[in-house]
Amino acid sequence: MDNQNENDWTPPPPPSQPENALHSQGTLEYYAAEIRSGSNKALIFGILSIFCCPPIFAYYAYTTADEVITNIAVYEVEQNRRGMAQAGKVLAIAGVVLWVIGIILRVTAALSQS
Repeated sequence: MDNQNENDWTPPPPPSQPENALHSQGTLEYYAAEIRSGSNKALIFGILSIFCCPPIFAYYAYTTADEVITNIAVYEVEQNRRGMAQAGKVLAIAGVVLWVIGIILRVTAALSQS
């Protein structure tokens, strides 16, 4: 030890940081499971909004998809599920648009028969 020169000493490297240091691994796993579940729900609700009860299922599909997309952006996990959530959102909008078109067609048909 006495033979060692002061210039030979180098400090140890800093501890390695995980890839996403803002959130713990448990938090990331929890939100990854929430994103997987939510993206499936958004897609199913979006499909249902086209066939039955468009206002109700479209609302659920849109809000669930929006929450999933926000969680993906915040926690940066399950990036591959963003497409499913966006598809659920688009299907929700399409369901409401088709519902409105159906109402307009029914009203115009009823008025033309009068």
